[in-house]
Amino acid sequence: MQRTLVSFDTSAVPSSLQSFLREAVFYDSSCSEDARTYLVKGSTDAYLKIQQAGMLERESRMTEFLHGHRLAPRVLGYASDGQSDYLLTEAVQGEDGTFAEHLAEPVRLARTFGESLRRLHSLSPAGCPFPNRTEELLAAAYAKTGLASFRDGEPCSSHEVVLHGDYCLPNIIMQNGAFQAFIDLGSGGVGDRHYDLYLGIWTLSYNLKTDRYRDEFLDAYGRLDVDLERLTLFEQVVELGERG
Repeated sequence: MQRTLVSFDTSAVPSSLQSFLREAVFYDSSCSEDARTYLVKGSTDAYLKIQQAGMLERESRMTEFLHGHRLAPRVLGYASDGQSDYLLTEAVQGEDGTFAEHLAEPVRLARTFGESLRRLHSLSPAGCPFPNRTEELLAAAYAKTGLASFRDGEPCSSHEVVLHGDYCLPNIIMQNGAFQAFIDLGSGGVGDRHYDLYLGIWTLSYNLKTDRYRDEFLDAYGRLDVDLERLTLFEQVVELGERG
């Protein structure tokens, strides 16, 4: 994750968050055109994410839910001023999965990536604030294609788990090859495990520039719970989402 020292006007941030930002040093660590993300080095090291109003409330709630299971950072505050949303989360020790030292050990990375996803999917969905993620994903697919074949993806209780929703290497924090936390949880909720599994396969191939570590990932996750037909289905769902 790149970090660039920048000046930052804290007066533009809602007052409920300003106590964490006083006398802090800011580094731009944004990796998306849709949001600005800053590493805040102050009395409490944190990340401040700023996005269009209405875009970060869901991420705040999912992060709080998973923090309760020790799988995500602590939310220090969420606020909106009507134009922008602001989410402040405590920084977690480590680097994301695209860090050079992690990529240099691809077998270890793929195994940790699979084991971490299994840990997430083993949670009880009880209390998850967004219980209908499969329906949301498939409704979008219906709208774009109208294909009846997508009915094959209707929720199946044996596959409904707590999803990350954007399970890519930049969204897992690791230290010395070990899992620390999930981040960027705004697309999460209860849904079909194969959505996360497909994204995991895709990001390993993209970031390692080879499909060689797919089996390491799936073996670490647990092959008995992988349905290849549903995996193909959610590959189509993801591709349709990107086209939309």
